[in-house]
Amino acid sequence: MEDIVKECSKVTIEYEMKVTPGDGTAPVTQSKVCSFVMGVDVQYRSVETALMNKRAGERVLVYVPPVEIFGVSDPELVRELPRSDFKQERLKPGRMYREMKQGCLVQFLVKELREETLLADFNDPRAGTWAEFDILIKEVRPAKKEEMQPECAKMPEFLQ
Repeated sequence: MEDIVKECSKVTIEYEMKVTPGDGTAPVTQSKVCSFVMGVDVQYRSVETALMNKRAGERVLVYVPPVEIFGVSDPELVRELPRSDFKQERLKPGRMYREMKQGCLVQFLVKELREETLLADFNDPRAGTWAEFDILIKEVRPAKKEEMQPECAKMPEFLQ
């Protein structure tokens, strides 16, 4: 049985993931064991690239950049807006502002309140987040036919 990671391989990994938020708060570390079918179940592109052509028993260290997670913070999405256009009681620096306007959700981070205006950040609040994976490849085998459907597309067991 071939144990090299390639398209349509069922891969079982044990990993420690350190996620560093873009806002500078403390990193969060999580350890887990998971299995997926390479090229069928969605993984971070950096992780897939690092695992390709590796064997069971190998260890890989992977950096996943912000662009693959929640994107990078775009300075063009920080805007100065008139305070009078918004509900004053909801405007608090460092907090998310949310309001339905003409059937659409308006949502932004209030960065700063000024006399007549406010500084609004429309970036995803998690923008700039990056991750590091320390991955141990536990098992590699050809995927079975029934495993070739993405996990999110599978019917829940209680409905089968």
